[in-house]
Amino acid sequence: MKTKESFVKGRVKAVVYVLRGMRLMFGEHSFAVQFGVMILTSAAGFYFHFSPADWGLFVLAWGGILMTETMNTSVERLADVVSPSFDERIRDVKDIAAGAVGWAAVAGLTVFIVLILKYL
Repeated sequence: MKTKESFVKGRVKAVVYVLRGMRLMFGEHSFAVQFGVMILTSAAGFYFHFSPADWGLFVLAWGGILMTETMNTSVERLADVVSPSFDERIRDVKDIAAGAVGWAAVAGLTVFIVLILKYL
């Protein structure tokens, strides 16, 4: 029989899981590179004195990229457990998840270019 834990204790545990998941992503090469690029492109925002609205778009674009990369990593790890040996269907699932990251990156790059062009 499952014992009921307090609402607060349950939320604290949830936050611990969230932070662990975020920390695990920094061990992923692609995520670390993307996070580094986000930091570098932030410099352009400071250089061009982005407006609050521009920063909002910037953060949403990068949030989309990093969230999509996180979901892609989840799909890849789960697929590796489900099918450790090569399977064309698993390959396709992984490629589709990676494609989502590509689309997010294209959208993010478009946002960044539009923001920078506004200041040139």
